[in-house]
Amino acid sequence: MVLMAIFKKITNSESVEPMNCKEVRLFIPLFVLGDQEMTLDEWFALDDHIQSCPRCAKEYKETRFIIESIEHQQTDLINKGIFSEPAEEDATRELTDEENLQEIWDRVERSEARRRHNRNVKQAKHFFKVSAAISACLIIGIFAWLVFSVHSKPNSTPKAVIQQVALAPKPSVKIELMSKDGNILIPANQQIIANDELKTLVINGKHRLMMNTNTVLAIEPLVKHSNIGCLVKLDSGQIYTHVEHDGNPFAVETVCGKAVITGTTFDIKATKDSMTLVVSEGTVRFESQKGIVNVAAGQKSEIAGQSAPSIPLSCNTDELTAWATGYKPNTALAQDKSNDIDLYLALSLRTDPIVLAETDYSYWVNEKRNWFKKDFPWIFELKDALAKERIEADYPELLIRSSDVWQFVCLQRFPGRFSVPDFESLLKTAVSYGFDEEWLLENVPIAKLIQDKSLLSENPTGLDALDQLLKYAKGTEAIPYYLYPADAGVYLTETRSLIWFAINAGQLNLTDEQLGKILDLLQQEVITATNCSNVLLYPEDEKKKPLCGDVCETPEMKMAGYIEMIKATEKKVMEYEISK
Repeated sequence: MVLMAIFKKITNSESVEPMNCKEVRLFIPLFVLGDQEMTLDEWFALDDHIQSCPRCAKEYKETRFIIESIEHQQTDLINKGIFSEPAEEDATRELTDEENLQEIWDRVERSEARRRHNRNVKQAKHFFKVSAAISACLIIGIFAWLVFSVHSKPNSTPKAVIQQVALAPKPSVKIELMSKDGNILIPANQQIIANDELKTLVINGKHRLMMNTNTVLAIEPLVKHSNIGCLVKLDSGQIYTHVEHDGNPFAVETVCGKAVITGTTFDIKATKDSMTLVVSEGTVRFESQKGIVNVAAGQKSEIAGQSAPSIPLSCNTDELTAWATGYKPNTALAQDKSNDIDLYLALSLRTDPIVLAETDYSYWVNEKRNWFKKDFPWIFELKDALAKERIEADYPELLIRSSDVWQFVCLQRFPGRFSVPDFESLLKTAVSYGFDEEWLLENVPIAKLIQDKSLLSENPTGLDALDQLLKYAKGTEAIPYYLYPADAGVYLTETRSLIWFAINAGQLNLTDEQLGKILDLLQQEVITATNCSNVLLYPEDEKKKPLCGDVCETPEMKMAGYIEMIKATEKKVMEYEISK
């Protein structure tokens, strides 16, 4: 009866008015930390407001994330001498049940609830005024001290806080083990072992990680109690990872050090006393307790024991990552289809065809920057040369001006490349910005190498290249490697998407009628090229989408059908003569 009376008194209490947004924001830090100076009326008033106000709910989540992040780093902060170990409080006598009930009753009954409320508001305001006047480090220090002090108190968190914790989403990362029979979900923090075979993982639906044989690792959120970032704890072995840029940090940690990535492709090998990093694309921050280096594409660095990372040096990334990519110098890739599929699963994720009209152009351009830099490196050399002349031109503009984005060349190499540098197109682009051949040769390194040699004349291009691709798909000619048509589909998807964006932005002189027709054709080509890739990468899914009835059931026949459709579309686009 006493408990029911207390509960009734709590829920019907009118000693404190409902809180407004301003008051709630002042009280949020105290609420997150479970401050015992707040009355139960204040707890429930604040809790009710957070439940009904999306803006304050968001601020509550952000504040909670900051405090929990500091808690996660408290050991490192103490070890580095930034904070001192909180002193242990003297043990206090545990209250009896009767004393606990009386304490709650006193809190509910006290007539000074309003005075306490106003005093807490004043204290909270003062706290934030002081915090706003000092540096970010001091703010973190204050939060850290509060976190440590809360943990040294007896656990008496009010019901409202318990409800908030219960409603919070469970922190996790999504980990999928890829196989031909479908993906297998693996819980976060679970040890994953690759003994005698390679394993491929997909993390959060976007990052790809291949485990070499004799590799042991576990994956968890980078920040505890959250869904922020990803941390791969590599106990031993070797991994090859492609990280998609999504704004969240991605880290790989071993006993020797840590690599922090936002979006790139790299290889890490770990033993009990060393850690070796090889970067294929982008830049990786490589650190140990003794130092930090930035390792760029085509470079290698090593941490031996507890030493600082070695100075990054150029290396043959193709050979060092051959275990994952299947690279074989001066030899054709073996024609083992099953191995090819396993390889490509590691490097590609299934994607639905992009709807260009619904895509954010700025985000797309930044997301695809590394891909275009890999396939059109000479364009980025020209971009850097122009930047030295104080001319800012990003890669989409240069690809359109040079017309290189229209290229489709059948080169027999692995991995598939379908574009080549051409001196005439580089010179044409340089002239459009007011520079001559002499400037081009002096400022763009690759120009000297290709001045007297054109690869465009030595390989099938355009519709001829599509005819060659069709022969590979039908099996009438020996294919460079099994997934060559899939690589071609990816190339056409990305380049035709960029052309669509340029035309949609009015960069080419077209009538409204021409504009609409060409945009429709390019969108259709992007869809077809994506489907062409998926036929080889995900044959089980593609069986559910017949192209022309029961006749086109095999992947090879469906792929040939898609290539015919791409060729027909390219012919129609070429009629408008906009690729010159």
